[in-house]
Amino acid sequence: MTEFRARVTLETAIVLIAVAVPAAWLGGPSAAIGVLAAGGLTVGNFWWLSRAAVAAGAAGAPQVSGWVFAAGIRLTLLFVAFSALCAGGYAHPVAVVLGLTVLPCALIFRGLRHAAADPVSAGGGYRGGAAVAPPDH
Repeated sequence: MTEFRARVTLETAIVLIAVAVPAAWLGGPSAAIGVLAAGGLTVGNFWWLSRAAVAAGAAGAPQVSGWVFAAGIRLTLLFVAFSALCAGGYAHPVAVVLGLTVLPCALIFRGLRHAAADPVSAGGGYRGGAAVAPPDH
């Protein structure tokens, strides 16, 4: 597991627990289950995507048709899981949406922290379509 994936997973888990506790108090068990289940599914999706991205950089990567097929399977599985949660009454739909927002926020936070900590390796700057190096001082 990459350090990035581990950090995003840990931060997402911490925030999911912190959000699920008040959700359970406000909306009952279905709200807590919605937040945790949606968060767990998005983390699983993130792991799948990050593993596929690492594999794409390796020699002998699969053809584009293989990636399209895998994406279709992944999205179908997510759709079925979210549908079962909401239609079965196990999870409140608003709590599911709340749980879905945690991982993207963790990704943005981690990316901004990385860019602020090391601007040179993050690519310098971006102006008018051309990447530019930071000024020499």
